[in-house]
Amino acid sequence: MKATRLYTLLALLLMAGGVMQAQDYENWDEIVTEQPEGYVMDAEGNVEISTPEGLAWLTSVVNGLNGCTPDNFDGRTITLMCDLNMSQYGPRNLKPISRRNRPFMGTFDGAGYGLDGLILNFPTINESSNSDMALFGYLLHGTVKNLTINSGFYKYVHAEGTWYDAVLVAVADSLSLVDNCICQMRNIGAMNPAGENYMGGVVGLNRNSTVRNCAYVMGEYDLGFARNGGGIVCRNLSEGGYAPALVMNCYFYGKMIGSYSVRNSGGIVCFNEGDDSPDNKGYRAIVLNCYSELLGPLFGLQDQGCIVASNNGGGIVENCYADLSAQDYVGLFGNDIGFTRDCTSFIAEEGDGVLEEPINIGQGETRSLLEALNSWVEMQEELGTYNTWLVGTQIPVPEFGEVFDGIDEAHDNGLKVAIAYPNPGKEVLNIRTGLKDAWVEVYDMNGRLMHRQDITENVTRIDAGGWAEGVYVWKVYVDGKEVENGKWVKE
Repeated sequence: MKATRLYTLLALLLMAGGVMQAQDYENWDEIVTEQPEGYVMDAEGNVEISTPEGLAWLTSVVNGLNGCTPDNFDGRTITLMCDLNMSQYGPRNLKPISRRNRPFMGTFDGAGYGLDGLILNFPTINESSNSDMALFGYLLHGTVKNLTINSGFYKYVHAEGTWYDAVLVAVADSLSLVDNCICQMRNIGAMNPAGENYMGGVVGLNRNSTVRNCAYVMGEYDLGFARNGGGIVCRNLSEGGYAPALVMNCYFYGKMIGSYSVRNSGGIVCFNEGDDSPDNKGYRAIVLNCYSELLGPLFGLQDQGCIVASNNGGGIVENCYADLSAQDYVGLFGNDIGFTRDCTSFIAEEGDGVLEEPINIGQGETRSLLEALNSWVEMQEELGTYNTWLVGTQIPVPEFGEVFDGIDEAHDNGLKVAIAYPNPGKEVLNIRTGLKDAWVEVYDMNGRLMHRQDITENVTRIDAGGWAEGVYVWKVYVDGKEVENGKWVKE
């Protein structure tokens, strides 16, 4: 992920005629009316997508548009084969892939690739906006994983009713999984003039499902006229005796703003709601090992919390941390009647994050945010399920993340100081750079260090012949500071 991608939004908005101008763009499903190149289905019904038109066609297939019989992809996989620029032909709306009456039940694997220029913009009340809004509107024991949304924006106006909005998944329901995804698409806000709506940075409603290894990273997260907002998930809900609701190993970085209508706001989760009655069979709503760095004050008419706004009697929050330096009066929690343990604030400016209070880990304790986060990961029984955390210039970030503090001048000017090729490749990974006193590190998608090598020539050759096929993250460091990173695919 490069800093230049963060500014793609500005060009898109200039084309639209201004940052806050409401405009109805052409809809992708009205342009792509038959199966295009870049949408390939095999004999088992699995799909590979390699063009913007292919992703647009998926919307028609799942929702039953353009003469398609609705397909929920239950038991099958859709794989993204490359990065997609969804605005390469100009700004176009993409309708949510799936709705409440057309759920997505398969697996969407981003394979480490990303989307640029994604626009979900429905500024008037119509049939399209009368639904849960996100890239995926509704998952029903479905999975979305390994995807980055690099740039774009959304703006919704809903009709009467209760709706959920987010960048990635509006509703994750009944053993759904959202895993290893990062969102840095701008939220411009939502309005529901005659009802209640919930907006999450990554997921709107996580009901009896799991969100893990995910992040929302953007300078400004605008709730608009939304009633309730959460940095990662707005509503984390366990009910009906079905399963716990889990938000784990996630982080939020940015400023959360909104209008006078905002009632509740949480840095990681807004509502952590676990039914603590016998009917729920002991399941709970759980938030674990997350942190938020809020760049501005939270506000609202009711509850605000830099970790969770409202943690009810069936809610559990452990090993979660927040930077309170931008807050006037808001603390870690707003309304908290649930169970909390090892939650404290941290000071982001000091190294890897210094905890205000020591946290117990194993047989000892620590005041290092980085150590606390990684110790939790190391204690998990399912090895490889959770991403480990690395050191940024000021705060730790997950292995799929980028350093958002102290980005050097080369990034600010849109220049790449290193490139990797061939990409994809098979036996050899080459890193071309003119840097001195530098080194390169390569990690797999579980955060495991695969290779470290000093950079002594313009091209650094890395033997990758013995590595498994998949996506790898490379990072270049100068004087201990990360100056460039990227993804490399081994075939």
